[in-house]
Amino acid sequence: MAASEQPRAEELLARARRAFLEEFGAEPELAVSAPGRVNLIGEHTDYNQGLVLPMALELVTVLVGSPRTDGLVSLLTTSEDADEPRRLQFPLPTDKRPLEPGTPHWANYVKGVIQHYPAAPLPGFSAVVVSSVPLGGGLSSSASLEVATYTFLQQLCPGTF
Repeated sequence: MAASEQPRAEELLARARRAFLEEFGAEPELAVSAPGRVNLIGEHTDYNQGLVLPMALELVTVLVGSPRTDGLVSLLTTSEDADEPRRLQFPLPTDKRPLEPGTPHWANYVKGVIQHYPAAPLPGFSAVVVSSVPLGGGLSSSASLEVATYTFLQQLCPGTF
């Protein structure tokens, strides 16, 4: 799909809200987005004290959701390129039971942010992820998902980091 054919953030937000309503039977209470990015110079040199020049893109990841009271996280991605399952549910981490990576791989980015979010305890939540950032295309789709998740958790728990 050409860049000019990519959906705008407003369209992605509308898709995410529709998918949330279909999946969870209610309108989402929160909505956030985070851009993809491209490195103009310095690919991976930042790991070795090198210089990089990244640029945010108009391609974005949108995450909509609502809190829930049962201590569970319920996720859905609409990305057809994401590995299966595209729907999953898991309990929030505890001191005795941290989150473990697994399948689907796309959800590990969300789990990692939840596991290491500095405010606790987090409430459970239901969320839908919609993105125009291509997976595996070198445009930081995973970072975009992580930033969207962190921003969502900030909105879910106002007054936290």
